[in-house]
Amino acid sequence: MKFYNENWFIGCMSGTSMDGVDIAAIRADGKKILEFGPTASKRFTPDEVKILHMARGKWPGEKGVNLAARIVEETHLALLVETSPEAIVGFHGQTLAHDPRNRKTHQAGDGQHLAENLGRTVVWDFRKQDMLNGGEGAPLAPFYHFALAKYLGITEPCAFINIGGITNISIVDPQKDEPVDNGALIAFDIGPGNSLIDKYCNMKRNLPYDRDGYFASIGKADNDLVGKFLEQEQLGFEGPKSFDIHDFYFLLNQVERFSFEDGVATLTECTIKAISNVLVRTGHKPKHVVLCGGGTKNSHIVTRLKEIASMEIRTAEEWGLHSQYLEAQAFGFLAARVLGNLPTSAPDTTGCKYPTVGGRISEPFETKT
Repeated sequence: MKFYNENWFIGCMSGTSMDGVDIAAIRADGKKILEFGPTASKRFTPDEVKILHMARGKWPGEKGVNLAARIVEETHLALLVETSPEAIVGFHGQTLAHDPRNRKTHQAGDGQHLAENLGRTVVWDFRKQDMLNGGEGAPLAPFYHFALAKYLGITEPCAFINIGGITNISIVDPQKDEPVDNGALIAFDIGPGNSLIDKYCNMKRNLPYDRDGYFASIGKADNDLVGKFLEQEQLGFEGPKSFDIHDFYFLLNQVERFSFEDGVATLTECTIKAISNVLVRTGHKPKHVVLCGGGTKNSHIVTRLKEIASMEIRTAEEWGLHSQYLEAQAFGFLAARVLGNLPTSAPDTTGCKYPTVGGRISEPFETKT
Protein backbone atom coordinates (compact mmCIF):
# COMPACT_ATOMS: atom_id res chain seq x y z
CA MET A 1 0.00 0.00 0.00
CA LYS A 2 1.32 3.42 -0.93
CA PHE A 3 2.08 5.67 2.03
CA TYR A 4 -0.19 8.67 1.68
CA ASN A 5 2.47 11.39 1.38
CA GLU A 6 4.61 9.80 -1.33
CA ASN A 7 5.89 12.79 -3.26
CA TRP A 8 8.88 14.57 -4.72
CA PHE A 9 10.84 16.60 -2.20
CA ILE A 10 13.69 19.06 -2.67
CA GLY A 11 16.07 18.92 0.27
CA CYS A 12 18.34 21.90 0.95
CA MET A 13 21.56 22.05 2.91
CA SER A 14 23.99 24.82 3.78
CA GLY A 15 26.57 23.26 6.06
CA THR A 16 28.89 24.54 8.77
CA SER A 17 31.63 24.98 6.17
CA MET A 18 29.57 27.94 4.91
CA ASP A 19 30.71 27.50 1.32
CA GLY A 20 27.35 27.39 -0.42
CA VAL A 21 23.98 25.69 -0.80
CA ASP A 22 23.23 22.19 -2.11
CA ILE A 23 19.77 21.06 -3.19
CA ALA A 24 18.74 17.55 -4.17
CA ALA A 25 15.46 16.01 -5.33
CA ILE A 26 14.25 12.78 -3.77
CA ARG A 27 10.99 10.85 -4.13
CA ALA A 28 10.05 9.31 -0.82
CA ASP A 29 7.09 8.32 1.31
CA GLY A 30 8.65 9.07 4.69
CA LYS A 31 9.63 5.44 5.26
CA LYS A 32 11.32 4.42 2.02
CA ILE A 33 13.52 6.11 -0.56
CA LEU A 34 11.84 5.58 -3.91
CA GLU A 35 13.91 7.56 -6.40
CA PHE A 36 16.65 10.19 -6.66
CA GLY A 37 16.29 13.26 -8.83
CA PRO A 38 18.37 16.22 -10.02
CA THR A 39 20.87 18.07 -7.85
CA ALA A 40 22.26 21.60 -7.96
CA SER A 41 24.63 23.83 -6.00
CA LYS A 42 25.37 27.52 -5.66
CA ARG A 43 28.46 28.80 -3.91
CA PHE A 44 28.36 31.88 -1.75
CA THR A 45 30.44 34.76 -3.09
CA PRO A 46 33.61 35.68 -1.14
CA ASP A 47 31.83 38.74 0.29
CA GLU A 48 28.86 36.62 1.34
CA VAL A 49 31.17 34.11 3.00
CA LYS A 50 32.73 36.94 5.03
CA ILE A 51 29.30 38.13 6.18
CA LEU A 52 28.25 34.61 7.16
CA HIS A 53 31.46 34.01 9.08
CA MET A 54 31.02 37.33 10.92
CA ALA A 55 27.57 36.11 12.01
CA ARG A 56 28.84 32.73 13.19
CA GLY A 57 28.17 32.19 16.88
CA LYS A 58 25.47 34.87 16.99
CA TRP A 59 21.81 34.60 17.94
CA PRO A 60 18.67 36.25 16.52
CA GLY A 61 18.69 40.00 17.08
CA GLU A 62 22.47 40.33 17.19
CA LYS A 63 24.35 42.49 14.70
CA GLY A 64 24.83 40.95 11.28
CA VAL A 65 22.35 38.10 11.75
CA ASN A 66 19.57 39.57 9.61
CA LEU A 67 21.96 40.23 6.74
CA ALA A 68 23.27 36.66 6.97
CA ALA A 69 19.70 35.33 6.92
CA ARG A 70 18.88 37.35 3.78
CA ILE A 71 21.93 35.87 2.03
CA VAL A 72 20.86 32.36 2.99
CA GLU A 73 17.29 32.92 1.81
CA GLU A 74 18.18 34.58 -1.49
CA THR A 75 20.76 31.91 -2.36
CA HIS A 76 18.21 29.18 -1.72
CA LEU A 77 15.56 31.00 -3.74
CA ALA A 78 17.92 31.39 -6.69
CA LEU A 79 18.27 27.60 -6.82
CA LEU A 80 14.72 26.61 -5.88
CA VAL A 81 12.86 28.79 -8.41
CA GLU A 82 14.33 26.58 -11.14
CA THR A 83 13.07 23.32 -9.61
CA SER A 84 9.76 21.51 -10.00
CA PRO A 85 6.89 23.60 -8.58
CA GLU A 86 5.19 20.41 -7.38
CA ALA A 87 8.08 19.44 -5.12
CA ILE A 88 7.85 20.12 -1.40
CA VAL A 89 10.92 21.83 0.07
CA GLY A 90 12.87 20.60 3.09
CA PHE A 91 14.83 23.67 4.23
CA HIS A 92 17.53 23.32 6.88
CA GLY A 93 18.89 26.87 6.87
CA GLN A 94 22.40 27.95 7.87
CA THR A 95 23.50 27.04 11.38
CA LEU A 96 25.07 30.10 12.99
CA ALA A 97 25.11 28.91 16.61
CA HIS A 98 24.47 25.62 18.38
CA ASP A 99 24.45 25.33 22.17
CA PRO A 100 22.83 22.02 23.17
CA ARG A 101 23.86 22.37 26.81
CA ASN A 102 21.52 25.34 27.08
CA ARG A 103 18.95 23.89 24.67
CA LYS A 104 19.59 26.56 22.05
CA THR A 105 20.23 26.38 18.33
CA HIS A 106 20.06 28.96 15.57
CA GLN A 107 19.59 28.24 11.87
CA ALA A 108 19.41 31.44 9.80
CA GLY A 109 16.68 31.62 7.19
CA ASP A 110 12.89 31.87 7.32
CA GLY A 111 10.95 28.98 5.79
CA GLN A 112 7.77 31.04 5.65
CA HIS A 113 9.59 33.62 3.52
CA LEU A 114 10.65 30.85 1.13
CA ALA A 115 7.13 29.39 1.01
CA GLU A 116 5.58 32.73 0.09
CA ASN A 117 8.20 33.50 -2.56
CA LEU A 118 8.12 30.01 -4.07
CA GLY A 119 4.38 29.45 -3.80
CA ARG A 120 4.84 25.97 -2.35
CA THR A 121 5.03 24.07 0.92
CA VAL A 122 8.26 24.37 2.92
CA VAL A 123 9.18 22.17 5.88
CA TRP A 124 11.83 23.75 8.12
CA ASP A 125 13.01 24.42 11.69
CA PHE A 126 13.89 20.75 12.12
CA ARG A 127 15.94 20.98 15.33
CA LYS A 128 13.91 23.02 17.81
CA GLN A 129 11.32 20.42 18.88
CA ASP A 130 14.01 17.82 19.48
CA MET A 131 15.83 20.21 21.81
CA LEU A 132 12.60 21.07 23.62
CA ASN A 133 12.23 17.33 24.24
CA GLY A 134 15.68 17.12 25.82
CA GLY A 135 17.70 16.29 22.70
CA GLU A 136 20.88 17.75 21.30
CA GLY A 137 19.14 18.84 18.10
CA ALA A 138 21.79 16.96 16.10
CA PRO A 139 22.68 14.91 14.21
CA LEU A 140 19.46 14.67 12.18
CA ALA A 141 20.63 12.69 9.13
CA PRO A 142 20.56 9.25 10.89
CA PHE A 143 16.92 8.52 10.06
CA TYR A 144 17.81 9.08 6.40
CA HIS A 145 20.88 6.86 6.76
CA PHE A 146 18.63 4.08 8.11
CA ALA A 147 16.44 4.32 4.99
CA LEU A 148 19.52 4.58 2.79
CA ALA A 149 21.01 1.35 4.17
CA LYS A 150 17.81 -0.44 3.22
CA TYR A 151 17.75 1.23 -0.21
CA LEU A 152 21.31 0.02 -0.84
CA GLY A 153 20.39 -3.52 0.19
CA ILE A 154 22.87 -3.60 3.08
CA THR A 155 21.92 -6.38 5.51
CA GLU A 156 24.78 -6.24 8.04
CA PRO A 157 25.47 -3.49 10.60
CA CYS A 158 26.94 -0.47 8.84
CA ALA A 159 28.09 3.05 9.60
CA PHE A 160 27.58 6.26 7.68
CA ILE A 161 30.27 8.82 8.48
CA ASN A 162 29.53 12.31 7.26
CA ILE A 163 32.63 14.50 7.13
CA GLY A 164 31.15 17.97 6.85
CA GLY A 165 32.11 20.99 8.92
CA ILE A 166 31.61 18.64 11.87
CA THR A 167 31.98 14.86 11.52
CA ASN A 168 29.11 12.65 12.64
CA ILE A 169 28.36 8.95 12.57
CA SER A 170 25.22 6.87 12.21
CA ILE A 171 25.51 3.17 13.07
CA VAL A 172 22.62 1.31 11.46
CA ASP A 173 21.20 -2.17 11.97
CA PRO A 174 19.29 -2.74 8.72
CA GLN A 175 17.63 -5.85 10.15
CA LYS A 176 15.39 -3.63 12.25
CA ASP A 177 12.06 -2.57 10.79
CA GLU A 178 11.92 1.05 11.93
CA PRO A 179 14.58 3.63 12.87
CA VAL A 180 12.99 4.04 16.32
CA ASP A 181 13.31 0.32 17.11
CA ASN A 182 15.67 -0.58 19.93
CA GLY A 183 19.19 -0.94 18.50
CA ALA A 184 18.21 0.28 15.03
CA LEU A 185 20.31 3.45 15.20
CA ILE A 186 23.17 4.85 17.25
CA ALA A 187 24.29 8.32 16.22
CA PHE A 188 26.45 11.18 17.47
CA ASP A 189 28.89 13.87 16.43
CA ILE A 190 32.49 12.64 16.41
CA GLY A 191 34.52 15.84 16.27
CA PRO A 192 35.83 18.40 13.78
CA GLY A 193 35.46 17.74 10.08
CA ASN A 194 36.44 20.24 7.40
CA SER A 195 35.69 23.55 9.11
CA LEU A 196 38.93 23.97 11.06
CA ILE A 197 41.04 23.00 8.05
CA ASP A 198 39.10 25.40 5.84
CA LYS A 199 39.33 28.25 8.34
CA TYR A 200 43.06 27.74 8.83
CA CYS A 201 43.67 27.72 5.04
CA ASN A 202 41.64 30.90 4.73
CA MET A 203 43.43 32.64 7.60
CA LYS A 204 46.94 31.74 6.46
CA ARG A 205 46.78 31.61 2.65
CA ASN A 206 43.40 33.09 1.72
CA LEU A 207 42.43 29.68 0.33
CA PRO A 208 38.91 28.28 0.73
CA TYR A 209 40.18 24.77 1.61
CA ASP A 210 43.05 22.30 1.21
CA ARG A 211 42.26 21.01 -2.28
CA ASP A 212 42.44 17.21 -2.38
CA GLY A 213 44.43 17.25 0.89
CA TYR A 214 47.57 18.46 -0.89
CA PHE A 215 49.06 20.50 1.97
CA ALA A 216 48.16 17.83 4.53
CA SER A 217 49.97 15.25 2.41
CA ILE A 218 53.24 17.23 2.26
CA GLY A 219 53.12 18.50 5.84
CA LYS A 220 54.03 16.61 9.00
CA ALA A 221 51.39 16.23 11.70
CA ASP A 222 52.42 16.88 15.30
CA ASN A 223 51.47 13.56 16.88
CA ASP A 224 51.83 14.89 20.42
CA LEU A 225 49.26 17.59 19.79
CA VAL A 226 46.97 15.11 18.04
CA GLY A 227 47.30 12.71 20.97
CA LYS A 228 46.43 15.40 23.50
CA PHE A 229 43.45 16.43 21.41
CA LEU A 230 42.13 12.86 21.37
CA GLU A 231 42.23 12.82 25.18
CA GLN A 232 39.53 15.51 25.28
CA GLU A 233 36.75 14.17 27.47
CA GLN A 234 34.10 15.68 25.19
CA LEU A 235 35.07 13.36 22.32
CA GLY A 236 34.40 9.93 23.80
CA PHE A 237 33.22 6.95 21.79
CA GLU A 238 29.49 6.96 22.40
CA GLY A 239 26.59 9.33 22.04
CA PRO A 240 24.37 11.07 21.92
CA LYS A 241 26.31 14.31 21.64
CA SER A 242 26.63 17.20 19.23
CA PHE A 243 29.22 19.90 18.67
CA ASP A 244 29.51 23.43 17.44
CA ILE A 245 32.63 24.29 15.45
CA HIS A 246 33.57 26.77 18.21
CA ASP A 247 34.16 23.77 20.47
CA PHE A 248 37.38 23.11 18.52
CA TYR A 249 38.69 26.60 17.82
CA PHE A 250 41.35 26.10 20.50
CA LEU A 251 43.20 23.91 17.98
CA LEU A 252 43.77 26.91 15.72
CA ASN A 253 45.80 28.57 18.48
CA GLN A 254 47.77 25.40 19.13
CA VAL A 255 48.95 25.02 15.52
CA GLU A 256 49.92 28.70 15.27
CA ARG A 257 53.60 27.88 15.88
CA PHE A 258 53.78 25.38 13.00
CA SER A 259 54.57 25.94 9.34
CA PHE A 260 51.46 26.23 7.20
CA GLU A 261 51.83 22.72 5.78
CA ASP A 262 52.39 21.18 9.21
CA GLY A 263 49.43 23.10 10.61
CA VAL A 264 47.13 21.74 7.91
CA ALA A 265 48.53 18.23 8.38
CA THR A 266 47.96 18.39 12.15
CA LEU A 267 44.39 19.66 11.92
CA THR A 268 43.63 17.05 9.26
CA GLU A 269 45.10 14.28 11.41
CA CYS A 270 42.87 15.38 14.30
CA THR A 271 39.85 14.81 12.07
CA ILE A 272 41.17 11.45 10.83
CA LYS A 273 42.16 10.05 14.22
CA ALA A 274 38.91 11.13 15.89
CA ILE A 275 37.04 9.10 13.26
CA SER A 276 39.30 6.05 13.40
CA ASN A 277 39.23 6.01 17.22
CA VAL A 278 35.44 5.82 17.19
CA LEU A 279 35.43 3.05 14.58
CA VAL A 280 37.99 1.00 16.49
CA ARG A 281 36.69 1.53 20.02
CA THR A 282 32.93 1.77 19.69
CA GLY A 283 31.02 -1.19 21.06
CA HIS A 284 28.81 -1.20 17.95
CA LYS A 285 31.03 -2.79 15.32
CA PRO A 286 29.95 -1.98 11.75
CA LYS A 287 30.75 -4.40 8.94
CA HIS A 288 30.65 -1.67 6.32
CA VAL A 289 31.55 2.03 6.53
CA VAL A 290 30.15 4.55 4.06
CA LEU A 291 32.04 7.86 3.92
CA CYS A 292 30.09 10.89 2.74
CA GLY A 293 30.18 14.68 2.93
CA GLY A 294 32.66 17.19 1.58
CA GLY A 295 35.55 15.45 3.33
CA THR A 296 35.42 12.64 0.77
CA LYS A 297 36.86 15.11 -1.77
CA ASN A 298 40.02 15.16 0.36
CA SER A 299 41.86 12.07 -0.88
CA HIS A 300 44.37 12.36 1.97
CA ILE A 301 41.59 11.88 4.54
CA VAL A 302 40.03 8.98 2.64
CA THR A 303 43.36 7.22 2.05
CA ARG A 304 44.49 7.60 5.67
CA LEU A 305 41.20 6.25 7.01
CA LYS A 306 41.40 3.22 4.76
CA GLU A 307 44.99 2.66 5.93
CA ILE A 308 44.44 2.81 9.67
CA ALA A 309 40.91 1.44 10.22
CA SER A 310 40.62 -2.33 10.30
CA MET A 311 37.32 -2.60 8.41
CA GLU A 312 35.86 -2.07 4.97
CA ILE A 313 35.62 1.66 4.21
CA ARG A 314 34.11 2.90 0.96
CA THR A 315 33.02 6.31 -0.16
CA ALA A 316 29.41 7.03 -1.05
CA GLU A 317 30.51 7.19 -4.69
CA GLU A 318 31.72 3.61 -4.44
CA TRP A 319 28.13 2.73 -3.46
CA GLY A 320 26.74 4.62 -6.46
CA LEU A 321 25.73 7.67 -4.41
CA HIS A 322 26.85 11.31 -4.46
CA SER A 323 28.63 12.34 -1.24
CA GLN A 324 28.03 16.04 -1.67
CA TYR A 325 24.25 15.75 -1.82
CA LEU A 326 23.46 13.18 0.87
CA GLU A 327 22.72 15.80 3.53
CA ALA A 328 20.46 17.74 1.18
CA GLN A 329 18.64 14.51 0.32
CA ALA A 330 18.34 13.82 4.04
CA PHE A 331 16.32 16.98 4.64
CA GLY A 332 14.05 16.18 1.72
CA PHE A 333 13.46 12.77 3.29
CA LEU A 334 12.91 14.30 6.74
CA ALA A 335 10.35 16.67 5.22
CA ALA A 336 8.43 13.59 4.05
CA ARG A 337 8.53 12.20 7.58
CA VAL A 338 7.30 15.47 9.08
CA LEU A 339 4.34 15.53 6.69
CA GLY A 340 3.61 11.94 7.67
CA ASN A 341 3.81 12.82 11.38
CA LEU A 342 6.70 10.36 11.73
CA PRO A 343 9.60 10.84 14.17
CA THR A 344 12.75 12.51 12.87
CA SER A 345 14.89 11.82 15.96
CA ALA A 346 15.06 9.35 18.82
CA PRO A 347 16.81 8.91 22.18
CA ASP A 348 19.71 6.99 20.58
CA THR A 349 20.32 9.62 17.89
CA THR A 350 19.98 12.96 19.70
CA GLY A 351 19.26 12.08 23.31
CA CYS A 352 15.67 13.33 23.23
CA LYS A 353 13.38 11.83 25.86
CA TYR A 354 11.21 10.04 23.32
CA PRO A 355 10.93 9.76 19.51
CA THR A 356 10.22 13.27 18.29
CA VAL A 357 8.60 14.73 15.20
CA GLY A 358 10.56 17.87 14.39
CA GLY A 359 9.95 20.51 11.77
CA ARG A 360 7.52 23.30 11.05
CA ILE A 361 5.27 23.32 7.98
CA SER A 362 4.81 26.60 6.13
CA GLU A 363 2.32 27.14 3.32
CA PRO A 364 2.62 30.12 0.97
CA PHE A 365 0.34 32.34 3.06
CA GLU A 366 -0.28 30.27 6.13
CA THR A 367 2.02 28.70 8.73
CA LYS A 368 1.02 25.49 10.44
CA THR A 369 2.88 24.17 13.49
